[in-house]
Amino acid sequence: MTSLDFVRFNATDNVELHGWLNNETSDIAVIHVHGMSGNGYENYFLDNLRQTYAEKGISLFTIDTRGRGIISDFRQNDNWKHAGSCFEIFSESVHDIQGAINYLKTLGKTRFILQGHSLGCTKVINFVLMQDITGIEKIILLAPTDMAGWANTDPRHRQYLAKAKQLIAENKGQELVSAECWLDNTPISAQTYPGLCEAGSPADIYGEREDGALLGKVSLPILIPYGTADIGITEIDGTMDKWLERVEKIKHENTQIAVIDGASHVFRGFEDKLAEVVGDYVA
Repeated sequence: MTSLDFVRFNATDNVELHGWLNNETSDIAVIHVHGMSGNGYENYFLDNLRQTYAEKGISLFTIDTRGRGIISDFRQNDNWKHAGSCFEIFSESVHDIQGAINYLKTLGKTRFILQGHSLGCTKVINFVLMQDITGIEKIILLAPTDMAGWANTDPRHRQYLAKAKQLIAENKGQELVSAECWLDNTPISAQTYPGLCEAGSPADIYGEREDGALLGKVSLPILIPYGTADIGITEIDGTMDKWLERVEKIKHENTQIAVIDGASHVFRGFEDKLAEVVGDYVA
């Protein structure tokens, strides 16, 4: 097992965050961005990936973003910021990722791989399209959920979107559009809902646009491992073949896809296979 250090660091808007780092001697590090309501430690596949990266001399920094948990408070200067997946604002995710990069630079890291899981993949894509990507060499998207597609699995989606916009216009962004959105009954505030769920928003990386889908605009090398039993596949596209047909039309030529047969959204029971696929990619 590799050793882990608990780390406190600041996002670039001074929100205090923390993470877990195994610091190898090389100048390259992976930054892992968790999914919706997640955190930097709960997914078992992180244990396997940490070991795989360490064997290759690569550090892994798994962070808790401001989207950690469902409702979380974070220090920001002399105040508290209300966040968690219920209240976070998608556009602010760039501050978390840049803060992690800045911290690693103080340790001498100069080369980076950005790795996301689920909604974290969407945040990674948004980051590289919005920020300076100097030093970022590769991207790994673990089960990148189609957020607009996921929202549409709820028949009340349009109702929620209209309510969210009305509440925002009334300066009531922290009120809930519902306490039970989507298949997983997630509470979501008005200030959060459009940024995650509206077609054409920065979080809609799959949606076709006049100049191409956001996923296809990233020219950096990308690996997308996805399991055939992932709810993001089965509930949105129905089958892996249909998802592949859709994504092949929009992805960049530098994007590789690795299908892991039988794997769920968190790759439970398939952690070794995921580590093998990722290890080959970063070798």
